[in-house]
Amino acid sequence: MELLGCKYDFFNIQWDQKNTTLTNLQSEDISNGLSQADLVINLATNFSDEIIQQSLLAEKLLLSISDSRFEPYSHSVTSAGIIQRSNRIKALLPNTDVISVHSETGTNLQFANENLVSRSHIGIPGEIGLNTKWPSGSVELFPSIEKLDGEIVLMPGDIVDDAVHIVKSPVVFQIRGGNIVDIAGESSEVNLLKAQLESFADRDHAYSIKSLDIGLLFFRDDLFSGPFDPEKTLAIDSYLRGGWVTITSGSETSDSLSVTLTTANVAFDNVEILVGGNFAATLEPDIYELALMGL
Repeated sequence: MELLGCKYDFFNIQWDQKNTTLTNLQSEDISNGLSQADLVINLATNFSDEIIQQSLLAEKLLLSISDSRFEPYSHSVTSAGIIQRSNRIKALLPNTDVISVHSETGTNLQFANENLVSRSHIGIPGEIGLNTKWPSGSVELFPSIEKLDGEIVLMPGDIVDDAVHIVKSPVVFQIRGGNIVDIAGESSEVNLLKAQLESFADRDHAYSIKSLDIGLLFFRDDLFSGPFDPEKTLAIDSYLRGGWVTITSGSETSDSLSVTLTTANVAFDNVEILVGGNFAATLEPDIYELALMGL
């Protein structure tokens, strides 16, 4: 920051049993500092939405920086390639009628591009009061799901994000009217998924499909040793690997279940953007991004 010529202040918010993080943020010293800031960079734990909305953070650009989950660090930085892929997807959306997620193993979902909302997670703060994570790379789509019917088939090597679990045997979700109405498969896998859904406090929305998140981070092919490499569970959420797709259920404010498909295809009408869990030609990295990865 100093090299860029920026004025900055450091605040160390100590955790203690008497004062919550929100109380500390509302203290006079920190409030005065926040009131003069254009950008707040958080190097500690992520602030919850509740903390943001009840403090001056709601009026600021926010950036949360975490340690890299992968070595070398270039595997998870926000690069120009991520921004370009995000822009390509956003350019396709206005001329798209149907977004489809399908696979050779039976996944078949089609979202109508009607009242669809999209949000880019590219590690660059651009919206006041929204906690931007860095590194990150994905485009999240929030479609209208009232008429959504289809199937999601989890295959060995796919991931149950909430349980940090790699699927070992096939599981089939039946979707009717935008809701999960049945889960079939090997008992231990099914029981884990049902337990996650049943633990969600908002019973009215626990089984409702909420969003589709398309990974944009480019990873070298040799980063993981195989379909059951435990390191795969690190390449989800804000680190979502390019080519993978996360489908989430829940309410507007909370997620009840997120599952990541690692070998699916995604198409905008007849334009494929993901094929078999990898980028289609339209999203492939250029020579500069490959060079960053040492390729």
